[in-house]
Amino acid sequence: MSGNLVHADAYTTGLLSKDLPTELTRLQLLEKTYDPGTVQVLERLRPEPTWRCLELGAGAGSIAYWMADRVPAGSVVAADIDPRFIDAGRAANLTVQCADITTEDFPEGSFDLVHARAVFMHLPQREEILRRAVRWLAPGGWLVVEDVYFLPAEDSPYPQWRQANGAWTTALAAQGIDLAWARRIPAALTDAGCASVGVSVTPGGLGVDDDQDELLRIRLLQSGDRLVGAGLATAEQIDQARLLVESHPAPDVSTLVYSGWGQKPAR
Repeated sequence: MSGNLVHADAYTTGLLSKDLPTELTRLQLLEKTYDPGTVQVLERLRPEPTWRCLELGAGAGSIAYWMADRVPAGSVVAADIDPRFIDAGRAANLTVQCADITTEDFPEGSFDLVHARAVFMHLPQREEILRRAVRWLAPGGWLVVEDVYFLPAEDSPYPQWRQANGAWTTALAAQGIDLAWARRIPAALTDAGCASVGVSVTPGGLGVDDDQDELLRIRLLQSGDRLVGAGLATAEQIDQARLLVESHPAPDVSTLVYSGWGQKPAR
């Protein structure tokens, strides 16, 4: 693996850096694709108007904004290592905080709801941070963790996609991202001390819908040159994958978003 994809802080300087000109668009497409499933999970927890909420890795802010609307007499902290895309003035009960959750700590019992999407898969110390997040909950509070499980790229029916998607997942793994951890979320929540653990799964991938195809197109645009430079793909393979995305092929599910939730036991 070429060193241009491996960094001490790979999330902020690697393939998903917010300095990349298309990263905001990519984050907004992720929101458009996965917010409906996230909202469905959060709604089943029946948030009270007074709840105190924490959004970890708030990204472009959509779920933090939804929370702020949903808890008008409560509060929302939107925490991100780089919160540049979050509008702190969006709601009076919203606080934006620059925070590295690998080192950040909040007082015990500070929140009624803690949510993180596409965050823990990046963290090698994820189990310890899960236990810390449970401590941040008030008794009876909920922890919701969502992450992406990547199916094997070589199983795709499309040769063009096997090549490009395989290069992408190889690069993500080199950044320290665990491509399979999402499946372990329910067990991890139980191990961290949560009760009433549940899970739902949302499919994603090539040809699933127009938003996901646009997300994949942006991803190829954003990462293609770096994948070629790292020797993981050729320019021709990236072009073939782009043409495949634009052809709106029959669906090829390549990811599953696992949404897991668990409740801190009441004292």
